[in-house]
Amino acid sequence: MTTTTLSLAFGLLTLTLGCGLVRLARGPTVLDRILAFDLITTAAVGMIALLAIQWKTTLYLELILVFSLLGFFGTVAFVSYLGRTGVLGSSGKPEGPARPPHEPALDHD
Repeated sequence: MTTTTLSLAFGLLTLTLGCGLVRLARGPTVLDRILAFDLITTAAVGMIALLAIQWKTTLYLELILVFSLLGFFGTVAFVSYLGRTGVLGSSGKPEGPARPPHEPALDHD
């Protein structure tokens, strides 16, 4: 039972990792790629944890911690960089396309 459960979980994490790699490659925006990177690191941490359970060892717990920290700090570094370059607006959301100059602003006063 445990072997079947571990195999199923490992297969689902492999599928998740594949979906993350597709999103990382296709992306359409930088934020999609950042989230895909975060998904990939989370799936990799889950795979390492499953391998540690399957092999009945605690040697990989430090590796799980290092991978988690690298994923977190990588995501924070990407978002910090995007915030400084102006890709993200002041609200933290990506800025939409600029309004063409020939369209007047709608005032509802």
